[in-house]
Amino acid sequence: MLKAYLSPVKSEIFDKTKSLQSSQWGRNMYIFIEKANLPILEDFDIAIVGVENAPNSEEVVAADIVRTHFYELYNWQNNAKIADLGNIKYGVTEKDTHFAVRMVITSLLRQGVVPIIIGGEHKISYGQFAGHSRVQDMINVVMFDQKVDLFTTANEKTESSFLYEMLTRQPHLSNYTHVGYQRYLVDPSMVDTLEKLHFECVSLGNVREQIKDVEPLLRNATMVSFDMSVIRAADAPAVSKATPNGLFGEEACRISRYAGMSDDVRSIGFYQFEANYDYKSRTAQLLAQMVWYFIEGFYGRKHDEPALNNHDYLKYIVNFKDNDYEITFLKSKKSDRWWMKVPCKKTKNRKKGYQLVPCSYSDYALACKDEIPDRWMKAFLRLS
Repeated sequence: MLKAYLSPVKSEIFDKTKSLQSSQWGRNMYIFIEKANLPILEDFDIAIVGVENAPNSEEVVAADIVRTHFYELYNWQNNAKIADLGNIKYGVTEKDTHFAVRMVITSLLRQGVVPIIIGGEHKISYGQFAGHSRVQDMINVVMFDQKVDLFTTANEKTESSFLYEMLTRQPHLSNYTHVGYQRYLVDPSMVDTLEKLHFECVSLGNVREQIKDVEPLLRNATMVSFDMSVIRAADAPAVSKATPNGLFGEEACRISRYAGMSDDVRSIGFYQFEANYDYKSRTAQLLAQMVWYFIEGFYGRKHDEPALNNHDYLKYIVNFKDNDYEITFLKSKKSDRWWMKVPCKKTKNRKKGYQLVPCSYSDYALACKDEIPDRWMKAFLRLS
């Protein structure tokens, strides 16, 4: 059934892999080509899937350009199991396309495969989310975007307000984090709305100031959606509504690696790449490198989420001077990563009465100064 939603990798793209060296990715992965049958997907860890353009579009399919550059990158992973399944077919209507994305993502997730989605408008994220919702009860979404596309007024949704639909789809959404927005491009009311729901919003300035703090945001993510517009135009020129400011290419790659390292991330999507406007393939090369870093992070996963009685973790209890409460922090001896214990209501998914929330050393340092970390407070309000 999955094959019905996919177009194989074009023969002219596949043929180029024959001239590659044995250590390049194009010679180290399964590539779904015409007249071939899909492999047993359970044998793979990760699957790359593109999204086709509309039938009458004259644009180059973004994923085809990216995969050409990705195939040329060198594989440093032993026993990596990666498949390139071609492109998801564009439907007669936008709704049909979203349905196809949902079906493909659902099928891959059920077989334990992590999809990497390339191409299409950012609203394809909703199809990605819908695919998760058929497999998981609780979904933690982390989105990178220079804007916050909720609505323009209280009663008017924008064309790109798929985010509104996602946030109001209950009970599937567990948490939402928006990263990299540029304040001068965003209506303050949109950020206020998200913060009133106790979701985290991290501006571009805060990301650039302390990029290490992005890792805890991704550690509990279920799906990651990456609008390439969050990267500055000099590094990613072929992006819809590219702007002079944004993440540097190296930072985007580092974040992609953080996403791969997260034990919980089960899909990632890279959107808004417009291949026809790419200057010297700069955007395609960067996106290919981001995929490379995600894969590197995936095969470097630590699997070190702690239990409170585990001897592989250091426990720090911070007592607040003028209050009758404390916060427990845990630090992994294996990875030096931090978590904090946040009280919550007991539910079907939270049976212990607390939840371990990823954090950074800076949250612990703040607590030691007798200040409650903002991350702890938002988690407490969201979970109580």
